Amino acid sequence: MKILLTTHQFLPDYSTGTEILAFETARELQRLGHGVSVFTGFPCRKKLKDSERFDSYHYEEIPVERFQHDFVSMGGQTNIVEAEYNNLFFAAYFRKFLQKLQPDIVHFFHLKRLSASAVDVCHDLGIPTVLTPTDFWLVCFTYQLRAPGNPLCTGPDCKGINCLRHMVARTQPPAVNFLMERLPDWLVYALIRLSKTAFCAGSNYFRYVRALVERPAFMRQRMNRLSRVIVPTRMMAKILTEHGLLSEKITYSPFGINQKPFLSRVRKEATDRLIVGYIGTLAESKGVHLLLKALRSLSDNEQVDLKIYGRTDEFPEYSAELMRIASDDSRIVFCGTFPNTQIGDIFSGIDVLVVPSIWYENTPLVIYSAFAAGCPVIASNLGGMSEVVHHGKNGLLFESGNVSELAKALNQLSNNRELLRRLADNVQQPKSIEAYVAELVCIYANVIEEIIGVPSVR
Repeated sequence: MKILLTTHQFLPDYSTGTEILAFETARELQRLGHGVSVFTGFPCRKKLKDSERFDSYHYEEIPVERFQHDFVSMGGQTNIVEAEYNNLFFAAYFRKFLQKLQPDIVHFFHLKRLSASAVDVCHDLGIPTVLTPTDFWLVCFTYQLRAPGNPLCTGPDCKGINCLRHMVARTQPPAVNFLMERLPDWLVYALIRLSKTAFCAGSNYFRYVRALVERPAFMRQRMNRLSRVIVPTRMMAKILTEHGLLSEKITYSPFGINQKPFLSRVRKEATDRLIVGYIGTLAESKGVHLLLKALRSLSDNEQVDLKIYGRTDEFPEYSAELMRIASDDSRIVFCGTFPNTQIGDIFSGIDVLVVPSIWYENTPLVIYSAFAAGCPVIASNLGGMSEVVHHGKNGLLFESGNVSELAKALNQLSNNRELLRRLADNVQQPKSIEAYVAELVCIYANVIEEIIGVPSVR
C-alpha cells in the first residue's frame, strides 16, 4: 500500500508523543514494505510569502512534506479564525499533492496547523481516510478542553457562548476580557446572533465570532466524513461521540511503542534516595509546577531527587517560572532533552515517573515508555491516564492539581520501598509498535475494501 500520514509537527524539530508515534508507525510500515510519506505542519517563525510556505525534506528515509503555518491571511483567505480549522490555501496545495502522490489511504495523526479541510480533499478525491486523535482538537480549538482559569471543560455548548468567552480570554486585552466576564449569557448570545446578520458582514471582529461558533458543526461534519476513527482510549471515544461522531466510525486501539530501546537497559542499583522523573513538554498544562511545589514541600530529610527532562526554550516564560520555583534546591535537576533512542537509558536512571497533567490528556506515550521500562507511574486521576495507571497496582493516582496529594504519593514511595517494588513488579509490558502497526494494516485493508471495493495487498 501507499500510505500518507499527517501530523501537526514532526521530527527533527519536534519529538513529543504524537510525532514519535507517527514516526515509529511510518518506520514500521516501511519495514513491512509499504510506501510511506508524511505531511506535517510547522509553526512558522518568520514572515513568508504564500509561495514559500511549502517545502520538503527526508527524515531517516521518510519523505516529509511541510506546511509553514501561521495565523495570517494567506491565499486570499483573511479570516484567520476560520483558517485554523478550514484552511483553503492549504487545501488547494494538498489536493495537488494527493493527485500526484495517489495514496491508497491517508492516516491523520493530527490536523492542527493543516486543518480539517484535508478531510474534504480526500473525500472529494475518493481517498479512504482514518484518524487517530491524540488530543481534543477535533472538538476544542485549544485542543485541551480547559476553560479560562483552568477548570476542565466538557466542550462547546450548543450556542457557542463558552467558546467565545474562552477565545476572548486567550486573545483580547485584559479590559475586554474584564467586560466579557461580566456579560450575562443572554447578551453574549445576542452578540453571536448579531455576528450572523448582514449588518455585521464587513466587521472582522464579527466575522471571527461567526467562524468560531461555526467550528463545532464544521468539525462534526468532517469527523463523520472520515472512513474510520481509531481511538486509543475509552474516554476519547466518549468525548467524540458526545460531540457528534457516529459510534459506528470508531475502532478502539491503544497506542504501541518501539520497545527496542528498553531491551538492553540496565536498571540502576537501588539507593537510599528515590529518583523521580518527569519527561515531556515543559508547558503549564503538563503541571510540572505542581511537581516542583510538591517536592519542595517535602522535608529536606526526605530522600527524594527529581530529574526533569524537557526543552526550556519551547515555552520560555513557563520554564522561567519553573526555575523560580526550583530556586537553588539541589534535589531538582533540569536535564534538557535527549534523542528518543536513549529513552531506555533515561528510564534506567529513575525509580518512578510522574505525569502531573492538569488536562484530560490521552494516555501520554511516555506512560507506555515507563511501563516498557518496568517503571511505575504517579499520574493525575484524569482521562486516559487513569485508564492505564491503576492506583496501588502499577502506580499511584492523585487528584489533578492537588499538590499535597502528589507530595503524599512521593513521600509514600520514598518511605515504603516495598510498595515501590510491588508497583514495579505489577507493571505489564505495553503493546509493541509492531503489534500496533499490524492492527493498523488490517484496518487500512478493511477500509480500502469498504470504500474502494477492491481488496488491498496487506
